[in-house]
Amino acid sequence: MKRYKSLINAASVLASACAVLVLVTTAVIAKRATIGIYAIVDRITFEPTEQSPDRVRIWGVFVVPIKMSSGEYQSPQRGSLYFKVRPGMERVAREEWAELKVVAGSGGPVGFAQYWVPDPSDASGNPHHSLAVWVRNEGDEGTPDLYPMPHPRGIVKTGDIADPDFDRITAQLQRAVRPERK
Repeated sequence: MKRYKSLINAASVLASACAVLVLVTTAVIAKRATIGIYAIVDRITFEPTEQSPDRVRIWGVFVVPIKMSSGEYQSPQRGSLYFKVRPGMERVAREEWAELKVVAGSGGPVGFAQYWVPDPSDASGNPHHSLAVWVRNEGDEGTPDLYPMPHPRGIVKTGDIADPDFDRITAQLQRAVRPERK
């Protein structure tokens, strides 16, 4: 009988450990977002000139993070993003903008920018804060936002194990655009 109770206790501990492992793994998977902005880009304009841009306005349909490190995204939104070059990142930003211009109007979905960014209120700069992006409505002007930190893969055109939600989110973008393209 004593051995039977020991086996039951061991089984209970093992079951509890498995349950904790499943919960922890689920939380990590939910936080695996790496792409900050998903887009179907309609058009791009550069300011002051296309040859030497300091700012870019990107029109299209976008899926951007829900605020406050949720690991989740908002529903697709039509509008524009307005960015200025981040100091020290001029070359990378301009290269990405040029690549986005190439895909503009193609109807193909892309991802860019990092989802997790340093929290401005954290003195050690821990990257546990989701990217804050404002999708502007038609006619919204104002000051451009700093161009986000680039995604390690640059402009992402296909999903992989690091971006497991790429296909699901780009399908949402395509469904959001489809009714408009009749």
